[in-house]
Amino acid sequence: MKAKLVHIAVRSTNPRALADFYKRAFGLREVLSNRKAVDLWDGYLFLAINPPTANGPMGLNHFGFLVENVDALRPVLERAGASKVEARPAGRSFTDWRVHDPEGNPIDLSSRGYDTIPAERLEKPSADGAMNEIRRLVILTQNPERLAEFYTEVFGLTKKTFTGAAVLTDGVIQLVLLNRGAPGAGLYGYGLAAHGDETLRRLKELDTPIASEPDWLDAGKRQMVLRDPEKNLVAVFGAR
Repeated sequence: MKAKLVHIAVRSTNPRALADFYKRAFGLREVLSNRKAVDLWDGYLFLAINPPTANGPMGLNHFGFLVENVDALRPVLERAGASKVEARPAGRSFTDWRVHDPEGNPIDLSSRGYDTIPAERLEKPSADGAMNEIRRLVILTQNPERLAEFYTEVFGLTKKTFTGAAVLTDGVIQLVLLNRGAPGAGLYGYGLAAHGDETLRRLKELDTPIASEPDWLDAGKRQMVLRDPEKNLVAVFGAR
């Protein structure tokens, strides 16, 4: 089974306030929350907004794959140069296991998915443009091709190569491995596919500063770029 990239997590000083921004700006649906964390859903992928930890970095923190069998994946991960698979604390909404890719990017592994969320909360949203979908996760790397080999070997993702980038997909989400020509590596940002001009209107209502720049993968196209209230980098495709 090809793995599915269905989990992106950020650490936030105020998870409730940040979740409310994503709900108002992009129409993401809240499907799970407690006193500390909020999980949002776009119809395929979950954006987990978690509280700070004692020693973990803030902002875009990790991402996760739904896989068929974690134990069967262990020797594949070892051969591909990943870290040792470590158990996560009990009670996580998505995962039981954590591993790091050869460049140290943290990945959650789950064979159960979000099985704590009632199915009725995950009904497919109507196609009225109200909900945007997170469809890109961007990692900075000095060697996109080498890192792409890891993700294709371990998770069976399909690869396309662009100038300065390798783009991997599970059929829905693009994992963009980007070399921006300057020092730097690690989790960088994510992109949402927008429908019409509704997203732009919402962002203006929220007084969110927006810039326009060439698309990460196609300089002939444009994308909107913004920082959410906690300065996480977000790109919006398809809206002008």
